Amino acid sequence: MIGIGILKAVEITRDLLLILHFIAMAGLLGGLLASQAKLNKGVLHSALLALVTGLGLVGIRYSLVDSYPDQYEEIDNLKTWFKTNILVAILILGYMNVKKPKLPKSVWLVMVALSVSNIAIAVVW
Repeated sequence: MIGIGILKAVEITRDLLLILHFIAMAGLLGGLLASQAKLNKGVLHSALLALVTGLGLVGIRYSLVDSYPDQYEEIDNLKTWFKTNILVAILILGYMNVKKPKLPKSVWLVMVALSVSNIAIAVVW
């Protein structure tokens, strides 16, 4: 059982990770929409930040669910799996095309579609 002081610290950490996760997703989608010609390295940094903060959020939620099962909802592992794999796919596409002088339109469209679908899964599911 987590103590009250530690619980507050964990909740603050979770809130900070969530804010960083939102910033990362905004940077990912915004970076893609801002430049279609060449992949901005900020897109990859944003995708990596989204992945790291997302995994951190899942880890914190596991500890909260274990300590306070009546206050926190169980983690949907399938949702986490989908969102993680979508971000990994975005990162793979990005790293495969970051040094190319021109980003192929099809790759750009797939990256945008994956980003939007990741956001949709987070909101709707």
